[in-house]
Amino acid sequence: MYQAYGLLQPGNDFNWNTAVERLRARLPHLTSRRDGDRLTLSSAGWEIHLVLNTGATVLQDSADIAEKIAGDIDGTDIARCDRRIEVSSDVSDPFMEHFNDFLGVVEVLRSFKGIIAVDPREPSLM
Repeated sequence: MYQAYGLLQPGNDFNWNTAVERLRARLPHLTSRRDGDRLTLSSAGWEIHLVLNTGATVLQDSADIAEKIAGDIDGTDIARCDRRIEVSSDVSDPFMEHFNDFLGVVEVLRSFKGIIAVDPREPSLM
C-alpha cells in the first residue's frame, strides 16, 4: 500500500491536464482515467489514485504535518496549504513491483511549482 500527499501551496501551478500529460509521459505503461478531480492510473491487477482534497480538515492536517516536520516557525510554507493531491493505492504489492510507479507519480507531482510532497504516515518530506 502506497500513500503520499502533494500539498498545494498558494500560487501553485498544478493543473489536471498538465498532470495527466506528464504522468502519461513518465508512466506510459499505465492506463489513465480521469473523472473530475480524481485520476486513476492502472495496469493489470494494480491501480493508484490521485484525488484533490479541499475539505475542511486539510488546513489543520497541514498545520499538524508542518509542526512534526519543521516546527512552528520553519513550517509555515506547509501549514498554509489548504488543498492537497492525495496519492494512494490500496492494492497489495508484496514484491514492490509497483514501487517505481509510485515514485514516478510523486516525481511528477514534485515537478509542479508550489507542491510539497510528504509522506503523511511518517510524516516527512519526500
